[in-house]
Amino acid sequence: MPISCGYCGASMPDISEFCPHCGRPVREGNVFPPDPIRSAPVTAPESSKPPVAPQQDAPFPFQPPVPWNDRIPGALAYLTFIPALTFLFLESYQKRKFVRFHAAQSLLFWVGVLLFAVIGVLASMFGWLFLWLLSGSLIGLALFFTWLLLSIKALQGQWFSLPLLGAFAAQLGSPGSRPFFGR
Repeated sequence: MPISCGYCGASMPDISEFCPHCGRPVREGNVFPPDPIRSAPVTAPESSKPPVAPQQDAPFPFQPPVPWNDRIPGALAYLTFIPALTFLFLESYQKRKFVRFHAAQSLLFWVGVLLFAVIGVLASMFGWLFLWLLSGSLIGLALFFTWLLLSIKALQGQWFSLPLLGAFAAQLGSPGSRPFFGR
């Protein structure tokens, strides 16, 4: 007996756990009232400005759940740059977007950590050792917690991206792109 999704109204088999159209989980009583901002009628302004068009519905940002066989390699990619490079170049991971995104982001993150370490060594060589000890320990602690957060988010199946590196990682890790050389 088919049922309909309480979010988008799509028809699906009654044994479905997720809607095949919008990807949201199917539960009893999952009907929500409409958004008052989007459902409010738009009235013409009293000034001489042209009337404002109603807002277009944005595509729903919900991603379907990520399977465990993608979550674990996604989290393992953050251990060092070696698993990240492995996941980017292995043929079996070429079509797995989640793993490739986290592998690319991990690679960029470790390049940033390496650059930070080189800057620290250079700073300590030029007499700024005390400044490096103070600021380097705080920044190193921040990098450790960032690494931990990235690993946990990948294990939870979330597409968590770093502010400066996330967009570049999405481009580098997109399926079909071979990093550093063409195919």
